[in-house]
Amino acid sequence: MSQTNMTHALAIFALALTACASTPRNPQAAVEREINACLPAAITMREGLVESRIWSEVLLVHWLEGKKARGHAYAVYLYPPAKNQLWAYDRDWGSTRVRALKSDARAVAMAANNSRALWGPITSAEYLQ
Repeated sequence: MSQTNMTHALAIFALALTACASTPRNPQAAVEREINACLPAAITMREGLVESRIWSEVLLVHWLEGKKARGHAYAVYLYPPAKNQLWAYDRDWGSTRVRALKSDARAVAMAANNSRALWGPITSAEYLQ
């Protein structure tokens, strides 16, 4: 095998490994650069996942910071589809595996928060309708 063919083979092998090991990314990277754009980022991520036939929902999370109400949005999805592993996508942190029942929005929110240690106690969580 020539050196050029070997280089091409190694490049293809590296791409294959990278593709298998990565989670989906937001299709609109420009949204991720905006300040306070967690909801649009979660919505565009969900739309991209649904187009790829991957179950996904937008999760809205609420908590109190002192007396001020705060909120955040995640795209929650099952990936890879055959294994049904639950992930939470956040525009700042990317995708993180969470362990909770997808039907329990509050449990999913708490698991996503615990993996990032971002906020205080969650007051409510629901999937965007």
